[in-house]
Amino acid sequence: MINAVLVTVYVIIAVVLIVLILLHSGKDAGMASVTGFSFASSASVMERNLTRYTIITIIAFFIGTFVLIWRLG
Repeated sequence: MINAVLVTVYVIIAVVLIVLILLHSGKDAGMASVTGFSFASSASVMERNLTRYTIITIIAFFIGTFVLIWRLG
């Protein structure tokens, strides 16, 4: 039962990580082109927050990987 929950959470984290990475764009456009913001300061705050969320999700992904290896291995 616990293994099924861990795998489900791991898959959700993986999907969220994919979405967050796809939201990042090149250095020229950023989130401003997606959201239509014309103010550079608002776009840079959104980019920083997106980067923070991506880093937190990556850390959760790696922790989940080690937990699953430990539980299922």
